[in-house]
Amino acid sequence: MDLSKYNVRSIFSSALGIVILSLGISINKGSVLGMDTYTGMNTTVSTYFDMSLGNYQLVLNIILLLSMFVFGRYLLGLGTVLNMVFVGYLVDFFLKLFDGTILSFDVEKSIWVRLILLIAGTIILCLGASLYMTADLGVAPYDALAIMMSDHIKGLPFSIARIITDVICVIVGLIFGTVLGSYAFGTIIGIGTVLTAFGTGPFIDFFNKTISAWIVGKNQMVETKQKEA
Repeated sequence: MDLSKYNVRSIFSSALGIVILSLGISINKGSVLGMDTYTGMNTTVSTYFDMSLGNYQLVLNIILLLSMFVFGRYLLGLGTVLNMVFVGYLVDFFLKLFDGTILSFDVEKSIWVRLILLIAGTIILCLGASLYMTADLGVAPYDALAIMMSDHIKGLPFSIARIITDVICVIVGLIFGTVLGSYAFGTIIGIGTVLTAFGTGPFIDFFNKTISAWIVGKNQMVETKQKEA
């Protein structure tokens, strides 16, 4: 663990990113057009077993965390703990806050409103992910899974490993959400799932170079290193 990365700005950025990320995930659920692969899967499974998302996701994250201690200690950090503990509970909090409003999953909305919510939620999600990633204080347990697979399975690139983990989440989400559960097809695992899996890169990259870099102070660090050189 590189302790030199830990300062007020990086810790604040990581914590703020977790809150904003959770807000974006919650808005995406309210769009009724699909959530990101991991939270979508956890939403369907937790609903099926009558658990809160926060409790179920924490249990699963602890299991994944154990694998990190064995195969990916270099990926651990404060950000790992913040993500694994708080995202699920924050999503639960925002969903309760949205209850009865147009942001609620259960409130009827036109397809145009749902599309607007999906786009807005995805952009907000990307900002949160960017702040969390730019702080560079550890990798979330689910994100670490594909990295560890790529690092320890010869010939398996990260991109393929990530597709494998995402596809597994989609399959499990469909089984527990639509086949065994009560969620209509496309409401939890849907076009929003595809959008967050493949369409978030440009937005995160934009925020990495603008808002996140400013909050974390990475632009200043680069300038300082250039002056020292």
